[in-house]
Amino acid sequence: MLMKLLSLFFILVSFPFTYTLNPKKLPNGKLLKYVANKKSPSSDLKIISPAQASLITKNWMENIVVGIFNDENKKLQEKTFSSKSIFDYDDLHIVTNINQLEQYIQDSYSISKEKRKTLFLAWNPQEIHGQNNIIFIIVVYILIEKQEFVIRHLVQSPYWDPSQIDSNELKLALEDQNCKNNCTSINLDYLYENDLRYKLAWAVWNLTLDKEFG
Repeated sequence: MLMKLLSLFFILVSFPFTYTLNPKKLPNGKLLKYVANKKSPSSDLKIISPAQASLITKNWMENIVVGIFNDENKKLQEKTFSSKSIFDYDDLHIVTNINQLEQYIQDSYSISKEKRKTLFLAWNPQEIHGQNNIIFIIVVYILIEKQEFVIRHLVQSPYWDPSQIDSNELKLALEDQNCKNNCTSINLDYLYENDLRYKLAWAVWNLTLDKEFG
């Protein structure tokens, strides 16, 4: 059962990563844009190792810290610095999610694999100018006995913006991957309970589709 449940996942090709971040805009000022694979959304997902997931997100964390330092230093020079301003960082939830990811990574080495398999996926849709950027890391539990594909945790790149590509395209990729397994059901309950942003974005999106096509 385990081999059947996992075989299609490992058809996904692991690939070498460059652990650097690209800005939201190109040097000419144009916004980076991503295009999801409409014919096979799951092909934008790649399996990565726990070590790769850790290295990528630590790089993101370093860039966040450098960004905050540069912003606060600029404010200090312009005499607009506030001791509270560092806590007003818009993407503080990314820092929290990176810290939580490290716990999932540690657990993946210790939890018995007989009942649960932990997968770390990278969402890597095509960038229209040819850049190769990872914009989400996803933690998935495959519950063997229940035959469930549980979306457990998401970490977004600090350089991703919804205007570049909607996160609903990621949801479609995860659903497509689940369909290709042909032996699991997708479970978003835990994600929705613990991250209201995705519950609002994805659940409301589904309701809108139902009204348009129902």
